[in-house]
Amino acid sequence: MGISKILNNKFLILSIVGTHAEENLSNIFNRKINEINNTSYTFWLIKSFRAKTEQIQQMAQSSLNTSQKIYCFFISPSQKNGAQPTKIVSLAQQFSNDNINWLKIPKQIKVTGKIDNHTTGLVFDKISLTKNTQIDLWQYSNFFDQSKPIKMSQGASTVCAIKKYNQGMKSRYRQILAIGRLKHPYAVFLR
Repeated sequence: MGISKILNNKFLILSIVGTHAEENLSNIFNRKINEINNTSYTFWLIKSFRAKTEQIQQMAQSSLNTSQKIYCFFISPSQKNGAQPTKIVSLAQQFSNDNINWLKIPKQIKVTGKIDNHTTGLVFDKISLTKNTQIDLWQYSNFFDQSKPIKMSQGASTVCAIKKYNQGMKSRYRQILAIGRLKHPYAVFLR
């Protein structure tokens, strides 16, 4: 994936990442890449009130209307230990794109975290690690209120963004650790 080309996409998901369930980030990315190699897709669990399942699906539809693929940039926290590890580790068993019809998660895919009614799984068909690449968060605005800048915090470490300059967070430059390409249905409910 050409990062400079992806940075020019109008729509983007940004997600702060760190260790999870006593598994370091390198192991998580490698496991997810292997899951894609074995099944052609994987799920990445998120819990953010700024990137709920329906919101991501809505943004993906806008992206499709412009014939652009939608990507997620996994970015570093603004400070060391800024991403808090998950304390509750449950294994998701099922997924649904409409919260009505449910399918079993393939046994080759492991999705862990705090599973409840607010759990979303991003659906990826490709994840690539990056090196020495930064993103300027001031180049993006909140997708759902484009007059507002990107704002990330605990409980909202994943956001839907649109390419539109908007001065905001003090820690505007972040390291891009990996890039995931989303595929239909882009986001699912997990249980």
